[in-house]
Amino acid sequence: MKDDKLHSMVMLNLKEYHRPQGLTEAVELLKRKEPRTVVLAGGTWLVGEAPRDVEAVVDIAHLGLNRIVVEGNLLRIGAAVTHQALVESELLGLNARSALRIIGETAQAMSGLNIRNRATIAGAIVTADAASPLVTALLACDAEVVVAGARDRSKDAQEPDDFWKVIPLAGFLAYRRQVLAEGVLITEVRMPIPTPDTRSAYRRVARTPKDYPIVCAAASFAMKDGIAGNVRIAVGGVAPTPIRLSRLEFGLEKKHVSDWLESELDAQMQMLNPPGDWLGSAAYRKEMAHVLVRRAVLSIADDARGPT
Repeated sequence: MKDDKLHSMVMLNLKEYHRPQGLTEAVELLKRKEPRTVVLAGGTWLVGEAPRDVEAVVDIAHLGLNRIVVEGNLLRIGAAVTHQALVESELLGLNARSALRIIGETAQAMSGLNIRNRATIAGAIVTADAASPLVTALLACDAEVVVAGARDRSKDAQEPDDFWKVIPLAGFLAYRRQVLAEGVLITEVRMPIPTPDTRSAYRRVARTPKDYPIVCAAASFAMKDGIAGNVRIAVGGVAPTPIRLSRLEFGLEKKHVSDWLESELDAQMQMLNPPGDWLGSAAYRKEMAHVLVRRAVLSIADDARGPT
């Protein structure tokens, strides 16, 4: 094994370990220019992929970021909530009765139990694997990321540096490296509580049923009299990170899904330019995205119509 790979796996270059008792202290540590400092939550990324120049970690175990709560019409998930906690949650888990069940379903698809017991929701967002089931589902649930320590120039100059800032997940994914370089700390992921008539669906393709997906799709919307509302559709495996299909969402909003899906989906697929690799060519990924999105959307439409 090469020395640089060994250093990354066991973090032999680590010089400082911090366990702050409050958010202000954590943000101050992360904003330092030297040494290079990163967050330690589940640690699954740090053990396997940490860059050699990481010399300090900030353990967020004592910051109270491991709760799942409902506040008004928002569901708030702490940054340190593990994938397994999502699977077992009454609000999000496999036995949940709302459209948010897709969160627990995709959290289970992320990895085996041992990793799920350590990996966190914020970690999934920060690493943002191209075909991440969980991040794809979060996009379809209209999730937002809440960070502490981001400087918002629109705020009064007297505002302290560690105030909260809310960023739509799609925007965070697109610019996450720039945002994280500012030394911010993700504190929670939040999303609207879906209406009772909202449904969701997740579809994937992989080499085997247990494998990580090559391409996946998630959708969530309400239907009344065959007309879709609050349409949210996301796909993973066709871009550097999972993405929202905004063109398709707009094309189906307040329309009969059965009448408009094929034409709007074809138009959206023309806008995709996926990469190709040993798991699947660009053409394969685009075709699978088309198939999986169609299946997810029609699954919701069929479920909304009920038994015939």
